[in-house]
Amino acid sequence: MVEGRYLYCITEATADPASAPGLSGRAPRVIAHKDIAAVVSDIPYAEPAPSLENIVAHENVVNAVRKESAVLPVKFGVIFRNEEGVKLLLGRSYESYRSKLDKFRGMDEYGVKVVLKTEGMKKLREGLTQTSKEIARMQRQASKAKAGRSYFLKLKMDEAVKAESFREIDKLGRQIHSELRRGARDSSLLKGEHEQIILNAAYLVKREDGPAFLEHAKKLGKGYASIGLMVHTSGPWAPYSFVESESK
Repeated sequence: MVEGRYLYCITEATADPASAPGLSGRAPRVIAHKDIAAVVSDIPYAEPAPSLENIVAHENVVNAVRKESAVLPVKFGVIFRNEEGVKLLLGRSYESYRSKLDKFRGMDEYGVKVVLKTEGMKKLREGLTQTSKEIARMQRQASKAKAGRSYFLKLKMDEAVKAESFREIDKLGRQIHSELRRGARDSSLLKGEHEQIILNAAYLVKREDGPAFLEHAKKLGKGYASIGLMVHTSGPWAPYSFVESESK
């Protein structure tokens, strides 16, 4: 089978990625253009299976490069038919890659997810029925109304509690996001994977500031634990979220 060039990341031409085994155990190497390079492995030219083993191998190579050089990570699964295709990419995109490598030098990405636990949601809704003047008014109307009208008023009140809950949840998420952004150079809001995830975001942090960022996130988690929030962190990673957002 013809061998292709599997692409892991773009980096500096001086990088040495050989410390991490690549896909199929093939050692990664660099294809250079001026002062930038593509990190590749020579593997059979076919779409690689998105297996856990392959994904981990991809991440390991990117992380090995990240530790010694600026890196622009590439999503899993990109393969070129030959070396000329990789060189063409580097030549066409040289100015863009050079600028991004300068921007992301010494930077790491951290992920933060804030989860509102079920009991936290219950507390929030119970609190709103006691503090919201509008909901209190609807409760009084429902208590005095006849059975049929009372039923519809309660449905309306439930919808009001739900809407007010979403507003409060959004407010909490924005508040925590604002706190975390103070320790970051950039941030990116990501799609939530579940309705109980009230914040899913990535933060671009200077490498030396990483421990302080994680400590700040930990303190926020402790501070909000009493209302049923959990703060989960991940990283440091290569800046996937920020490289991809700039490419859109």
